[in-house]
Amino acid sequence: MKVLIPLVAIAALFFPCAAPAADVVPERVKACISMRRDAERLACFDRAVADLEGGTQAPAASPEDMFGANSVINAASAANQPTKREDLKQISGVITSLRHGDDGMIVVDLDNGQSWRQQDREVALMIAAGDTVTVTRASLGTFRIADKRGRSARFKRVR
Repeated sequence: MKVLIPLVAIAALFFPCAAPAADVVPERVKACISMRRDAERLACFDRAVADLEGGTQAPAASPEDMFGANSVINAASAANQPTKREDLKQISGVITSLRHGDDGMIVVDLDNGQSWRQQDREVALMIAAGDTVTVTRASLGTFRIADKRGRSARFKRVR
């Protein structure tokens, strides 16, 4: 028994109690944990860490805000929505501007601040500023936008 007391004292010095650390995890970081998609979760963590390092207290990102995000995107915060992150399959938005890149691909800016770039060169969509479009999660981590005729093309979020 006499040997056990010094061992417990030494263990207490080298292995401090980890329970209080769970209380100091910021809400911004906790909000990212529930995301099932790796790219969206990583983008959320990156944004949370950047906000913590910068000292800003921005609200947690909404599901729409993180939809289609990857680790390169530092998405702007939007209004919170009640939909869980793992259940969000699509978002809708109004096209605020539309332009063609040097390669002929369409770049669409939505009213929620997101920008999406076309990935299918062979698909010609008939969309214009003011149109409401739906961005749908497709297979293998891709996203699709359809025009009024129902024709769709693959898009990638760029902002």
